[in-house]
Amino acid sequence: MFDRKLLLALSLVPGLGPLTIQKIVNALDDLRDLWALSREDLKTLGLRKPLPSLEEVLRRAEEEISGLERLKASYVTFWDEDYPPLLKEIATPPPVLFYQGSLPRQEALLAVVGSRAATSYGLSVTKEWVAVFVRHGLGIVSGFALGIDGAAHRTAVREGGRTYGVLGCGLDVDYPAAHRHLRQEILEAGGGFLTEFPLGTEPRAGNFPVRNRLISGLSQAVLVVEASPKSGSLITARLAAEQGREVLAVPGPVYSLRSHGCHQLLREGAALADKPEDVLSSFGQEPKAFLQPELTLGPEEAKVLEHLSGSPLSIDELVYLSGLSTMDVTRVLAELELEGLIERLPGNFYRRVRR
Repeated sequence: MFDRKLLLALSLVPGLGPLTIQKIVNALDDLRDLWALSREDLKTLGLRKPLPSLEEVLRRAEEEISGLERLKASYVTFWDEDYPPLLKEIATPPPVLFYQGSLPRQEALLAVVGSRAATSYGLSVTKEWVAVFVRHGLGIVSGFALGIDGAAHRTAVREGGRTYGVLGCGLDVDYPAAHRHLRQEILEAGGGFLTEFPLGTEPRAGNFPVRNRLISGLSQAVLVVEASPKSGSLITARLAAEQGREVLAVPGPVYSLRSHGCHQLLREGAALADKPEDVLSSFGQEPKAFLQPELTLGPEEAKVLEHLSGSPLSIDELVYLSGLSTMDVTRVLAELELEGLIERLPGNFYRRVRR
């Protein structure tokens, strides 16, 4: 068993990447021997620059541990038993993961990713489908960004599931600020946040492609809901394919730039997902009927609800189909929306929410 603090210390040394640290661990029985090696031996292990002193790296590790404790956070090394098992399978697993809240264990995990500038279509698919996934026992992994990521996390929490955010910054960085409340909700719901970046690391653009390999690496499959041709979600999808994970993409309107990336993935061989059951099949689950909660509806609510399905209807259409007045239909729709049974779409159209 290696000294965990020294492993943490090595991970904090600039220029020491996952492969180099793995090589060091494989070569030495005692990591402290690293500071006794000759310059040539260090080069053999991939170290081109002199190491800081042992005292200096241990001091830096102590500072990191103190900072993590203030956040009620911690770290796990690749050689610890509670390191996420699927992540061990990828080509360059981080030797040290920093986390706040819970770590993923043996649960079935699905990554749901997509555009930050999501459309109403993409957000609707995400909310409806993630609710189904959670009810079938899947945990949700995403990148905690605005747009599709945030909708996936928020829906998982709302449905009583666990969700994990993989960050492109340190755990102490409040990013994105708009998700401050969501972050607390995820932690309170038993989920967690993971990153390979130490405290104080800002969310630089170059961090996110590195982060994306963890999103796919933690998950058994990756679902891309919306993506433009240059979206980082395509990087996640391609990394997932390299890692042997199943990649699924949701088709969208041909005139929507936000769906062009998904169509590109489909041309490259991603599995088509046009209903949540397609994704559940990737986990070996037989599609189940959507569970309907026991409802106590009045006659007018029941009359309106029976005409609503996944296809949007206008108020005028519901007045015609139900035989109720416009005033009654408007009132009933407001009540059903408050109960979470329907959702209002742009243009005052309504549709039933699968439950």
